[in-house]
Amino acid sequence: MAGGVVANDVDTEQTLTCLHLKMYHPHHQHDPRIFSALNLGRREEQKGEEVAFFGRDVCKFKLLNNKVSRLQFSLQFFKPFHSSKMAFEIKNLSKRAKLYVDGLELSYLNKVDLPPKCMVRFGDFQILAEIEEGESEDKYDICCEVSRYSLVQDVAGPVMIGIVETGVVNGHTPSQFYNCTSPPPVEDDENDL
Repeated sequence: MAGGVVANDVDTEQTLTCLHLKMYHPHHQHDPRIFSALNLGRREEQKGEEVAFFGRDVCKFKLLNNKVSRLQFSLQFFKPFHSSKMAFEIKNLSKRAKLYVDGLELSYLNKVDLPPKCMVRFGDFQILAEIEEGESEDKYDICCEVSRYSLVQDVAGPVMIGIVETGVVNGHTPSQFYNCTSPPPVEDDENDL
């Protein structure tokens, strides 16, 4: 009888949504302490209602750099209205530094939903965030790793992504239309040639 109960438990086990964060800072090679407080390469399980705080002090995910605010940003796990998929929102908690999500500028206390794959930047930090979908609404994972190479191309200023008035771009909804690795096409003015 006990064996049957275990089999049922295995069948009902749900996979956890995981937010993968690949991080880069240009001085990491010279100062490896920047990411040393993170549990790199391991999934950190969080309760669904827990907010994940990133910063230099008083938070679970510490970035050891004097240019990072005590509380830099937070990540909140949530279920969007009329959706079966779980999602994350990011909120800028720094009064000193603006936070950029795919070029969208977030000032202090501004927040935005994270697309399935995006680039988050503040100061010299670059974070490639990628959501691996899961089924559980009660828990989620965050997995941090470090990149030895820059995650973005040098772009003059933040990149903004335009959305057509219908909210649909080539059959994709705006949340599906994020490309972190390349800037949008640039129109040439014929007078500039």
